[in-house]
Amino acid sequence: MDWTNTFKVSLLSGLLLGAVTVQAQVYMPTMEEFGKNRIQRERYDWQVLTTSNFEIYFHGNSRSLATYTAQMAESEFDRITDLLSYTPYSRTKIFLYDSPADLKQSNIGVSLNSIAEIREENLSKSRVQIAFTANHMEFRKQLAKEVSSVFVYDMLYGGSLKDALQSQLLLSLPEWFISGITAYVAEGWSRDLDDYMRDVALNKKFKKPTQLTGDEATRIGQSIWNFIAERYGRDNISNILNLTRIIRTEQTSISSTLGISYARFVNDWKDYYTQMATSTAGSFQPAGGTKLAGYNLFSGQQIEQVKLSPDRRMVVYSMIDHGRYRVYVTGTQGGKPEELLVGGDRFLTRELPIHAPLLAFQDNGTLNILTQQDDRILLSQYVPGSKKGLRLKARRFVRGFNQIAGFDISQDGSTLAISGDRKGQSDLFLYNISRNGVTQLTNDLYDDLTPSFVGRSNSKVLFTSNRTTDTLSTKPVPTPLPTSFNLFLHEGNARANTVQRLASRATQPFSTNGEKVFFLSDEQGIQNLYVLDTTAQQVRPLSQFAESINAFDYNPNSGALAYVSLEKGQQVLKFLPGLSSSAINPDASTIRNIRLNGGVNKAQGAAVADPTKAPVGVGNASRIKLRPGEVDTDNYQFDLEGLKVTERRTNQPAGNAPRVITNSRSRTTVVRRDATRLKGPTNYKDVFVVNKTDNQFLVLPYLTTPGSGFGWQNTITINDMLENNIIKGGLFITPTFRTSEIFAEYQYLAHRIDFSARFDRRAFADNTFTVGTGMFTKYRYNRLTLTASYPINEALRVSASPMFTLLNRVDGSQGSSGIPNASSSFVGLQGEVVFDNTRTNGRNLLEGSRVKLRAQQQQGMRLSSESFYKITLDARNYTKIYRDLTLATRISFGNSGGAAPKQSILGGVDNWIPFGNVREVRNARKPT
Repeated sequence: MDWTNTFKVSLLSGLLLGAVTVQAQVYMPTMEEFGKNRIQRERYDWQVLTTSNFEIYFHGNSRSLATYTAQMAESEFDRITDLLSYTPYSRTKIFLYDSPADLKQSNIGVSLNSIAEIREENLSKSRVQIAFTANHMEFRKQLAKEVSSVFVYDMLYGGSLKDALQSQLLLSLPEWFISGITAYVAEGWSRDLDDYMRDVALNKKFKKPTQLTGDEATRIGQSIWNFIAERYGRDNISNILNLTRIIRTEQTSISSTLGISYARFVNDWKDYYTQMATSTAGSFQPAGGTKLAGYNLFSGQQIEQVKLSPDRRMVVYSMIDHGRYRVYVTGTQGGKPEELLVGGDRFLTRELPIHAPLLAFQDNGTLNILTQQDDRILLSQYVPGSKKGLRLKARRFVRGFNQIAGFDISQDGSTLAISGDRKGQSDLFLYNISRNGVTQLTNDLYDDLTPSFVGRSNSKVLFTSNRTTDTLSTKPVPTPLPTSFNLFLHEGNARANTVQRLASRATQPFSTNGEKVFFLSDEQGIQNLYVLDTTAQQVRPLSQFAESINAFDYNPNSGALAYVSLEKGQQVLKFLPGLSSSAINPDASTIRNIRLNGGVNKAQGAAVADPTKAPVGVGNASRIKLRPGEVDTDNYQFDLEGLKVTERRTNQPAGNAPRVITNSRSRTTVVRRDATRLKGPTNYKDVFVVNKTDNQFLVLPYLTTPGSGFGWQNTITINDMLENNIIKGGLFITPTFRTSEIFAEYQYLAHRIDFSARFDRRAFADNTFTVGTGMFTKYRYNRLTLTASYPINEALRVSASPMFTLLNRVDGSQGSSGIPNASSSFVGLQGEVVFDNTRTNGRNLLEGSRVKLRAQQQQGMRLSSESFYKITLDARNYTKIYRDLTLATRISFGNSGGAAPKQSILGGVDNWIPFGNVREVRNARKPT
């Protein structure tokens, strides 16, 4: 027997064991699994409500919110399908969560690596995830946006399987086109859009729409679709979308539908908003004051609230920064802002609604900060002192609320006025801090927001609401709810059955003495500061800036104003030591505001000429003179008696289910009286679907026999709709069928600790030491691994994995090679620490760091001399240098010891083809 060959074969067996102990990812660097985590703090029992066109999935005590969601979804269904002239083929699934903290626990999309991938998966499955944010108006707007995204995706890419595959391969559209239409369908010509386009036009910051990504592409796209609707009519929206799916280019679709060249269309779009901006700027005043801070509008950083200290020396503001919240303090004379408080979790693979810290000053200079993270609501109190001007005095939990949308604190520090969510509705409460007692003031579906105590009272509360009556009642509220908010006063008595209405179109009110109430209003089309004289019952504007004030604080005694607005593409925080209202133009109004009022300026009470109206003939293609008998295809008139009325079913239950009847000429959808008839609720049942399949060619570098490592790999992932149960399987096979790999894995992710079980089987034939003889050796490897993983946060987890391994070596030449058969078995324990805070930008480039530290001990069951341990470290960092240029660095370390230490493959890239021997042979002749 050739003992040298026997030793080499044993070495090959050990190398195989060493390689497979860390899975295929060792020699495929990009396939190394890191991944983010989802943390479950509660176990939910899901139920389903079914309507004609939607399935509403909810849990817990959210039945009333689910019913409201069903009503709003069906209401939006008629409006959206009428605008798009398209009805989806199947029901849309809406997964409803009580709060952003509940949505954060969802496992949907847990196996994907980016926001874009998760969104693509949801759209392809007609699935929506939405959380209630204690504001029904914002909730409905978000619901409309998500539903319209599903419908537009289904319209452009969906339909039959053949159409879907063909569209995915051939239809490539710019981001503004799709995200813009969904934003327009949801919001229309919103005030935020009007403010943004005015800023862009006045500062000549127009960019090519095709070069934009993210939120900027969405906003510009929304403006383009709004321009099409206002200039050429809403009917042309569906015409462009349908033509785009046919000819697969948005530019040709727009020019063919509107009858002008695409270049002229873009220029007209710019001129349209420039004319409006110029007209508006002439009637309003430029914003004044000292700039204290500024953040790019689409940078992921957004200022939410601002407060001015009683001595007017400092400004405190809270903001959201990619999922984290921060509170900054800055002097009114300028200087670098100092960070006072930071918290939250950075967005990694998904963007979630998040509450920025809420702020409230007391007259004694005490700053109160209310923060919300996961299911905890914390009140922190800061008093004057320290280098930052404020120091922490006390912290306490505020209990009894799912989430809080707004609050104020009485000047004696005893009571909080809270706009909070308890059972899927936003109501008004008084909260006694010392006793943790809650007094509920309102209890209905109306949104009661932005509470503020009147003067030094600890009971009278100013607030804004979309309620339609002054009478308080617990009876069901008619839906849909109004979209405008008015100013109300509650006396603070829980037994009161009425509130006092003070003003219309108001938000963020406050009053220092009860005689004058200050608030924001967009009465003239731009949100500015107003004052209500409660004695004279008069409302007048105090500011008339050309850009809306989004957040503010005002000192009536000195006229000092701290506010947030838009300026040159930035969200800026400014301080104005004295606000003057002497140059207010009472007749000022934006073009958007005039159109919303039917072409009438409410201040003037007369019709106003619109400078943006297209000249006669614009948008009409030149007419061709027709010969006798020819048909004008651009203006064909159908025979009304022969007009065909088509019926479209929306995948509804059998029986007397309602039908959607659409007139193919007018595209007017008949409103179905029973559209919102609910079925259920029924218990949620796990339905497994194929989520992902991958096919690729691979080269296994640890096999050096020519051609033995080249093969085809197929993997498949199956999961339930909530992705609490995930099943994965894979197969790798070579053309000779002598080398194969099979794995199967089950993951259970419904609880705080994640569990998984995995089986791996590998087999290959090797003739490295018998080349030219026709003899070979077979190796078979089987492993069963059980894993328990504990996620600490979304980026960090630790896991422990007991395992059993069986390794066989068989003479494939039936004893001719002279190499004896052998078998080894091992029991082992593996521990891992994984950190992954990378984010994927819009160009599939990573930013952040990934680290995996793994330690493994394998104990030979037959021979203790086969035991070994292994420690590996894989650290990677991705740093953005400039635009699409990223610096990627990697550090790898491996060490093996024990009675039978193993070798590691170092270096190489995915699918690298080894030339020569990649293994270092160690024996008695070559010990090192």
